[in-house]
Amino acid sequence: MQMARRAGTIPATRKNVNTLATIFLIAWVTVLLQGALRKWVFPGVTIVYLIQDVPLAIAYAYACRKGIIWGSRLAWLCGAISALISMQTLLQIILINHSPMVAMIGLHHYIFYLPMLFLIPPCMTPENVRRFLRLNLWINIPMGVLATLQAVSPRGAWVNRTIAGDDLAFVVGSSGVVRAMGTFSFTLMFSIWCGIAVALVIGEWLLPPMRRSHQSRFLLLASTAGAIVATMVSGSRTAIFLTIAALLGGMAATVIKRNYALLLRFFGMLFLIPALGLLSYMLAGKSLEANLQRFTSQGDQIEMRQRVSIITIAFLTEPDFSLLGQGIGLGINAATVGTPNAYIINLAEEESTRMVEELGTFTGTFLVLLRYGGSMILIFASFKALLLPRLHSLPHSVPLAFTVAPTLMFGDIVRTAPGVASQLYFCIALICGAILFRYQPLDPTPLKTFEMR
Repeated sequence: MQMARRAGTIPATRKNVNTLATIFLIAWVTVLLQGALRKWVFPGVTIVYLIQDVPLAIAYAYACRKGIIWGSRLAWLCGAISALISMQTLLQIILINHSPMVAMIGLHHYIFYLPMLFLIPPCMTPENVRRFLRLNLWINIPMGVLATLQAVSPRGAWVNRTIAGDDLAFVVGSSGVVRAMGTFSFTLMFSIWCGIAVALVIGEWLLPPMRRSHQSRFLLLASTAGAIVATMVSGSRTAIFLTIAALLGGMAATVIKRNYALLLRFFGMLFLIPALGLLSYMLAGKSLEANLQRFTSQGDQIEMRQRVSIITIAFLTEPDFSLLGQGIGLGINAATVGTPNAYIINLAEEESTRMVEELGTFTGTFLVLLRYGGSMILIFASFKALLLPRLHSLPHSVPLAFTVAPTLMFGDIVRTAPGVASQLYFCIALICGAILFRYQPLDPTPLKTFEMR
């Protein structure tokens, strides 16, 4: 890897890098299985929602001990954000008597997952990227089957149990059709996974056959079917929007590369979608019809326009001016359950407004605008990862960025950080890893250094 002249380097053996990558892959799997454990193994046990924190904490400690750290501007930015929020939290505890317990849980949701952004990239060698992609190709298949079973099963079925162990699963509008959640505990987490899953299979289709993470065309077809069907039967508008965003990202990648073979592969995948849509309708027609109603009915259209307004600009108009805010964590369910002020900032889908109310006008608004700017930078970074020299190019980056960026801007990242932030940051780190390893020889020689800039 090319070293920066004015920066130091951190030695790392290939074995240590692969070990760290394995720990992070285990963490990724626990993110996907967290909801399954909460719904079907430990219903009502709230602490299970932090299960992915165990391998993540191990990965953080291992990376620091072995010196596998990407000392980039992104790392310094994450450190500065953590320091700013920590200082704000301390002031809230001292000056407005904010609950230390609520504050610590809120602080965890804001900053615990940030190190993923600079600790995952240095272990995402091309070999480990392929491991991650192969893993997700296999995961798409059972997830599509499970989502279909949930969509066609009654509300009281075992597959539709909630994290409380009851039969009060979310339904699509007033149809009574259950909204599929796969192995996740909430619909938003599953919707984001759908967008990411589609983005990853689009990236595989864009690759030449010999460069794909798995050489089996049948696996790629089955994985594509699993991701698309899961989206179609999810009953979620967010899943549909994010999938469309991923497809637009795939189209953007073909336009940027100006490669005829790439264009043919992309349109070859597009031709599968109508067939998979028909298959989804045959399997779970009521779910598709109920979700279509959410797009076409006058009441739902009005509600969508109001929601767009709320998630984009309400943070500038709704919160009252406050230097310190009401208190970090007061809009996070897990932080306030059982407390006198339980969930007092009840803004389920108004992340930006909630951040301003929790952290105050200046800190909250700064973080919201930072998320907007970061989303734009992510799009340009994905273009850079796409345009790397041929064997280093990561076509998955553009559909991934088109999927992640809207959620990074407007999604409930903090309130549902264990299931949402962990997914988004992993995808961002994947793109950063491709750029970081752009000079690394694609051969089995030992890994010497990491670029520190």
